[in-house]
Amino acid sequence: MLRIIRDLFYFALIILAIYLFAKTEKFNSQYWPVEIKIRDVKMTKVDSIIYQSDSALIPLNYIGSLDFRSVDPDKRKDLFVQHLLPAIVITRERLLDDLHHVEFIEDRITRKKSISDSDSIFIVAMKLKYETDSIVELEKRIYPHPVSLALTQAVLESGWGTSNIFRNGNNIFGIMSFSSDDSRSLIQFQVGDDERYLRTYNSVIESVEHYYLLISKLSSYKRFRQKRWEGGSSTDLLHLMGSYHESNQYAEMAQSIIVSNNLERYDNFAIDPEYKKILTLKSFLMKY
Repeated sequence: MLRIIRDLFYFALIILAIYLFAKTEKFNSQYWPVEIKIRDVKMTKVDSIIYQSDSALIPLNYIGSLDFRSVDPDKRKDLFVQHLLPAIVITRERLLDDLHHVEFIEDRITRKKSISDSDSIFIVAMKLKYETDSIVELEKRIYPHPVSLALTQAVLESGWGTSNIFRNGNNIFGIMSFSSDDSRSLIQFQVGDDERYLRTYNSVIESVEHYYLLISKLSSYKRFRQKRWEGGSSTDLLHLMGSYHESNQYAEMAQSIIVSNNLERYDNFAIDPEYKKILTLKSFLMKY
């Protein structure tokens, strides 16, 4: 009797091992994205902006708007950077996760491994979004440029957050609209000018996401993207952004802002691991 019980026990262990092995194989055969747990912060006054000096950044989504014109000029710059910083870091980390996902799929294709349904759907969606059929080109288009460059362009295009379109439409990078299907606002720079429209966004994060996407698709930024892929610094990349602004002094002004405000110190900021969640093998197996 004891022998029968022992044999049944061993048999059950073998079945369990086979089951867990199959689940583990399934786990390893597809990519598991990182989820960022974002904390919403309602802006009612200047003090609503949380100052973050640690490179382990708390991911915040500021809801509402703040008129930076009314902020003490001595405090405006720091507050503007602190207001925008989480949106840029969140967007960059999401893009890097997408990049790692594409690299995972590329590796499986190279090794002639099968691709899960979810990964197949993902890669098709990314190719459509970034308008390319090449995985190599897709990786270059997804790869994000440094935080300091995005901050600098936001400063120049919004006047440290004082522009009308930023206050009323979360458009922090002065992005134009050429389609009536866009969410947009009519703006007239000078009396007698043709009608011009600027995009409007539901949030600063949405504005930052569209800014990165725009630069990743337009043909005029091809050299910029290549330099970015090679690890170019903000200073290196500035000289390849001539098409972003009509001014011949754009690169010089941007470089001055980076240096005088020490913006490159934010290039190593990343989301605090406490606010990131990824499905691990342990958490996966604990479901069963």
